[in-house]
Amino acid sequence: MRKQWQLLAGIFILLAMFSSVRANTTAMGLTLGKTTLQQFITAYPSSLHEGRSKWSDGDIFSIPNRELGLEGVKNNAVIFNKDGKITAIMLELDKSRFDEVESMLAHKYVVQKKQISFAGDKYARYQNDDDLIELDAPYLSPVMKLTYSEQIFQEAYLKKSAEEYIRR
Repeated sequence: MRKQWQLLAGIFILLAMFSSVRANTTAMGLTLGKTTLQQFITAYPSSLHEGRSKWSDGDIFSIPNRELGLEGVKNNAVIFNKDGKITAIMLELDKSRFDEVESMLAHKYVVQKKQISFAGDKYARYQNDDDLIELDAPYLSPVMKLTYSEQIFQEAYLKKSAEEYIRR
C-alpha cells in the first residue's frame, strides 16, 4: 500500500512539474516564449550559466538536478532566445521512466508521431500550438531525452545541424 501511495505521489509531482495550459507549454514552472531570464534567475538562483546557444543566440543555463525535485534527472539545459525568453528546455532522464513520462505527455499534448517498440528505440513527438515536445529513448542508451522547444528554435537547430553536417 505504501508503494502505491509513493507511486501516486510521484505521478502527481510529475504532473505538477510538467503542467501546461493548452495555450502555453510549461515545464518546471517555466513557460516557453514567456518566462524571461530575470524570472528564471529569480526562480532558480543557483542555476549555472553554461554559455551561449549557437541555435538561438541566447544564454544557456543548467539547474542543479537536486533542485528540480524530479527523480532520475541526469542533465538539463534551459535555453533562451536573443530576446531573453525561454525557447527550449532539455532534460536527460533515466530511461526506465519512459512509459510514465510518455503517458503523462500523451494526456496533455497532441501526438504527432509515436514509435515505441518493445526491444528497440522509443520515440514520441507531441505538439502544443507552435511548440514541440519530444521524448527520445535510444535502445542502447541508459538515458532518454525530453525536449520542450518552440518551433522557431527547432527550425534553427535543424538548419544549423544540416549546415554543420554539409561542412564535414
